[in-house]
Amino acid sequence: MLFRLLHIACGLMIILLGAKVYDLVGYVDASTNSSLMSSAVAQPTTSQASPNADAEGTASKSSEAQDGKPAQQKLASPDLCKAGGCQGALQSANEMAPITPDPGLKAELAARQQELDRKAAALEDRQRLVDAAEEELQRRMTALQTSRSQFEETARHSDELLNQDAERLVRIYEAMKPVDAAAIFNILDLRVGVGLLNRMSPRKASAIMEAMSPQRAILATQMLANAHAHPGMRVGDNG
Repeated sequence: MLFRLLHIACGLMIILLGAKVYDLVGYVDASTNSSLMSSAVAQPTTSQASPNADAEGTASKSSEAQDGKPAQQKLASPDLCKAGGCQGALQSANEMAPITPDPGLKAELAARQQELDRKAAALEDRQRLVDAAEEELQRRMTALQTSRSQFEETARHSDELLNQDAERLVRIYEAMKPVDAAAIFNILDLRVGVGLLNRMSPRKASAIMEAMSPQRAILATQMLANAHAHPGMRVGDNG
């Protein structure tokens, strides 16, 4: 069945190809005939034109022979502009009325000029606003920098005061008996207590932790270990 369909398809393709070839041959023959007819029509016209040209050439030669002068001498004419004959034409050209501009075009140009002036003024206004905004931004940045410097100075001063207070408290607790200091550390905020223990000498701190309750001592030990593992961490700050 498949081979039969292939044979049928091949036959149809051959028929279509033959039809295309036949049409192409007919088109070529028609083009050849039309070109031959055009050349045949053009040849008599050329042959008719050539005798007329020969006759005109013969007549011109005979007239030149009769006159005894070349044809170019007959065509020569005096220069009227050198003799003053062109002055009237020049004067009339100079006396022509000037061309008046179109009122509509003049109005359009004026409107465009006004529009350009308006846009230029708007750009100047925007530039002034931008300059004012830049000045305000610069002023605020300067004020912010000043505030930042003041805040850093205040924080540094506060740290100094806290350090001074902490050193004073450390000296007070170191002077106390370990049992009395441990009683206070058992109820003191653990972060504050660990911060003070971290500032004490190891001997004084160990004596106080020995007298503290076991749970508080364990928590204090963990926080001290974290503080020594991370030196940048500040032990004893609230928050």
